[in-house]
Amino acid sequence: MSHWHYQAIKHTEDNGDVWYGIHEMYPDLNSWTEEPVRVVGESIEDLQWQLEAMLYDLEKEGVTESD
Repeated sequence: MSHWHYQAIKHTEDNGDVWYGIHEMYPDLNSWTEEPVRVVGESIEDLQWQLEAMLYDLEKEGVTESD
């Protein structure tokens, strides 16, 4: 199983519109989830962990541009 982290990805549409999403990044495979992740959980603590992990990884990994 490949290790993953959250990754902010800059998307540019064919018409030039730009948007950003948080995806799961799999560096060993040089790939990420097609759709951005949703922030959901079974408790407030789950949501807090997920949001903190996203912020930590954003600061650590920066932004990647989609192809």
